[in-house]
Amino acid sequence: MSRSPVRLIVFAKAPAGGAVKTRLARGIGMAAATAWYRRALICTQNIVVRSGLDAQIAAAPSAVVFRNLSPVPSLLRSQCGGDLGARMADAARRAGGPSLIVGCDIPGLTPAILRDAARLLLCHDLVLGPARDGGFYLVGVKTPAHVFRLYDRVHWSSEHAMADTLANAPKHWRIAFAPALQDIDEASDLAAAQAVMR
Repeated sequence: MSRSPVRLIVFAKAPAGGAVKTRLARGIGMAAATAWYRRALICTQNIVVRSGLDAQIAAAPSAVVFRNLSPVPSLLRSQCGGDLGARMADAARRAGGPSLIVGCDIPGLTPAILRDAARLLLCHDLVLGPARDGGFYLVGVKTPAHVFRLYDRVHWSSEHAMADTLANAPKHWRIAFAPALQDIDEASDLAAAQAVMR
């Protein structure tokens, strides 16, 4: 079976206390939020490996800091500066071809979802994985040129993030969607995800 040409990029932060899942930490405490994020990194890495896709981690604040703090062995690149949109656009451009970007705080993520999104990307210009809070946990663009204005004026960390992104997509683009999943930003998200998984 031939390998997919789609590059999978995992956006991840070094799991340092006070630097990750700050909204979650307000509900469950900094140590618990950091420990949860560390487990989520390991789980995401296992899912990525099982997907069979060519993958790398786009690390913040840098690849060096991430490697020193993270238990996850992987091909690492540092994220650039700027807001989330600027960092995702830069990662997609550097991929040099079709790319998927995914977060690492999505308990319902599976290898099949990633493989299906990669397949969709081969015949669509844009693939989005809706998060239940109005954002998205996954975004794929078919060519690096497609990110030129995709993230302009997006209200990040809000219920408008996906709608804003879709509004920036050219009208002629073919757009597909992965299944909607819960990402974990706050304690209520974690409680909802745990209830579903019981």
